[in-house]
Amino acid sequence: MTTCCGQFKVQFSLRRAENDGPVFKKQDGDRFESNITVKLNVNTKYSVVLTTRPARTVQRVFIKSQKLEISLQKPQRNDDNCCVYHADWSTLGYDVNKSNIRTYLPIVLEMEAGQRVEAKLQVKLYPETETTHSKWGDEFHMLDLDCCPSQDKTSVEIKKMQYI
Repeated sequence: MTTCCGQFKVQFSLRRAENDGPVFKKQDGDRFESNITVKLNVNTKYSVVLTTRPARTVQRVFIKSQKLEISLQKPQRNDDNCCVYHADWSTLGYDVNKSNIRTYLPIVLEMEAGQRVEAKLQVKLYPETETTHSKWGDEFHMLDLDCCPSQDKTSVEIKKMQYI
């Protein structure tokens, strides 16, 4: 078993931007790549919060190749060794998923010293005004990633990924 030098955590959360409302998730069993699906609506603006622990500088964030404008936020507690970033992201122009189809959103974080964190969020996209199915299930708080820099220090291996 190899040990990880410089291990850190990345937490990626989404909320509905218009009312700071929650986003929901559901169990999907073994039908798809992940057994958890996050439910989103098309043509909807979302608020993204990224947290790195211990504090790591994030230079750029991409969701499905779309570069997000990020801003550094103040941590909630002064003693918390973390960096918190905020961005807005929209599903404008995304297609609604048909039954039994999922979309995989690549998330890429470019960090200081050339490190890249790459993850994939499994989502189901509902019509913009649909609320019966898109707001049913458990609240999605965050995608929690336990990260470990590679030997060459440029790529990052995700040791554990959880939908919380």
